[in-house]
Amino acid sequence: MRVLVTGGAGFIGSYLLPILLEKGFEPIVFDLANNPASLAPFIDRITYFKGDLGSKDDLYRAMLTYRPKGIFHLGAVLAGPCEDNPIMGFKVNFESTLTLLDACVAVGAERFFMVSSISVFGRGVTEPVRDDAIKIPETVYGQTKLASEHMMLWYAKKHGLDTRALRFTWVFGPGRTTGITALYSSLILDAISTGTPIRVPNPDERGDWLYIRDAVGAILSLWEAKDPRQRIYNIAGGVHSIREVVEIARRLRPDAPVILESEGRSLSPYPVAYDDRAARAEIGWVPRYSIEEAVHEHLETAAQQRYLRSEK
Repeated sequence: MRVLVTGGAGFIGSYLLPILLEKGFEPIVFDLANNPASLAPFIDRITYFKGDLGSKDDLYRAMLTYRPKGIFHLGAVLAGPCEDNPIMGFKVNFESTLTLLDACVAVGAERFFMVSSISVFGRGVTEPVRDDAIKIPETVYGQTKLASEHMMLWYAKKHGLDTRALRFTWVFGPGRTTGITALYSSLILDAISTGTPIRVPNPDERGDWLYIRDAVGAILSLWEAKDPRQRIYNIAGGVHSIREVVEIARRLRPDAPVILESEGRSLSPYPVAYDDRAARAEIGWVPRYSIEEAVHEHLETAAQQRYLRSEK
């Protein structure tokens, strides 16, 4: 099946694309990056379309040129830039979703998948947060994702388009360098893996840690599900404090120069714990990595990546 993968040169895309290729998909990668290094290992097996998610012309051109049967909509502007420029955030995140949904109907695409976010929920909701919990996002990013969810559901109802989405928690893993939750997860583990000094201002912050390979597994579980009862599911890994995960990493890197401040401030604008029982029951979603296994693989991979960069 030919599929368009927006943001395919990004963090999630770099892990999803190899699996799509293994499964026989024909990916058209839509991204704004010039010669992205993340695509180098399989650049001869994909089609790369350099385009801007904020451009309706670019999106329609890609859809009309390649007429994909499916969409993996991974691309988005993250929370920080959305707070700085809400108009740009809605233009890229919401309008790209609307344009792609409309183009799906125009070219006869069969399925649309979108990465949503736990940012659609605000703090104060009952935890663990259910799929159907009240949604009052505290960030512009969350508002763009919620508006995109509503439009996705409308196209399913109005046009019969098979639309699906997942709300991820703190997705972490080697290569994650942007986004609010990367500050509390991936970037800390990257520093530990290479022996780089790091100070953690919020060690007792708790969040749901979802390893990137499990996040990708969830995408495939939903994509392959024949008739999911819901169109949108929460996906969770496991709740841990930053301190707990740092201690796991320290057992593997005892000399890591990490300073954990004592105040224990909470910096995340999101709820902590999420209920993903519906995804487990209805689409067969099961995480494969324990937090210990994920931290071990992250440290090993990040150290190896730095070594390879230093050899060039």
